[in-house]
Amino acid sequence: MDRMTERRRDRRIPLGCKVGIKLAGAAAPIVGDCIELGVGGMTIHSTHVPRMDEVFEIAVLPPEPGGHYQPLHARVRVRRCHGLAQAGIYAMGVEIVEVIR
Repeated sequence: MDRMTERRRDRRIPLGCKVGIKLAGAAAPIVGDCIELGVGGMTIHSTHVPRMDEVFEIAVLPPEPGGHYQPLHARVRVRRCHGLAQAGIYAMGVEIVEVIR
């Protein structure tokens, strides 16, 4: 299998929802975008540059504010990160460690 072959077994759903990233010791969450969501993880674009295996909490906001849906609160672990063409924005692949609510 070459580098460009999709290695994930689970399907990913495109989202484009806002996500709050709560880092230990930070006063306010960092706002980013949840680009896609899968059974075991998600892709997030943000200004935060994480450490490999860093664990933090996230809240993925529903696509329609004020709707019947609640935010997805979870604890995630960083599995990959790389810079995007837009300066200061990073794409990180995170594994869902625990769904909080």
